[in-house]
Amino acid sequence: MDMINQLSDGKTKAFAKHCFERHSRDELEDAAKGNPDQAEMKHWGITPGQWEEAVTAALADHQAPS
Repeated sequence: MDMINQLSDGKTKAFAKHCFERHSRDELEDAAKGNPDQAEMKHWGITPGQWEEAVTAALADHQAPS
């Protein structure tokens, strides 16, 4: 989780870890193409920018060679 670990904001990092652990690469690719999820933003207390940053970081970590 190199990309996630580089996130400095605690809420964004926590949401990114959640995304990485709970969603597949395909699910994250679909999420990244769409609009930020309003329910998730409200639940996690994050902004659209934080949501996008977290999803992007989680997707990058899924795509990274292991």
